[in-house]
Amino acid sequence: MDEDLALFGVEPQADYDGFRGCGADLAGGAALLLDTKAEAPCDPFLDMQAMLLEMTKELRERFQRFQSQKALAERDVGAAEDEAARKLAQTDAKAAIEAVSLIVRTLEKIDSLQRTLIAERVEAEAAAGLPEDEAALAEEFDRLVEARVKERLNAAKEEWLREDGAGGDAAAGARAGP
Repeated sequence: MDEDLALFGVEPQADYDGFRGCGADLAGGAALLLDTKAEAPCDPFLDMQAMLLEMTKELRERFQRFQSQKALAERDVGAAEDEAARKLAQTDAKAAIEAVSLIVRTLEKIDSLQRTLIAERVEAEAAAGLPEDEAALAEEFDRLVEARVKERLNAAKEEWLREDGAGGDAAAGARAGP
């Protein structure tokens, strides 16, 4: 064998003993088994989005294919030598047009579904109290802090002007005289 199995954590000399090695540590002879069917909890919204995106991708590819078929059929209509070939080309063009229109309607419905899913997700997050945008939340916090600082600064300034006068301590002393 050319590969070094030690790189993969496998000892080539080790004999397979089934689950005897795993069950030796457990009381009652129970063996540890890996459940391969169990998956981490998934987000149905993300699953639906992924499915809709895949459908959109496939429909776009088919849309392009039918558009090219329509163009070829229209070209064949003009190049047809007999009536039967012309009618066959017209039928092909009509079928391609109908397929394109069906794909467009389906893409519009997929777009509508995506917009509905996003709106429902935003509503669910708002109901759960999750912030829509952390940056917007941080900006709002900074704005409130700035407003509070300005209020306190203006209040301190007004208090200082009332107590010491407009010119400060030196001006107040000069007005009072020697």
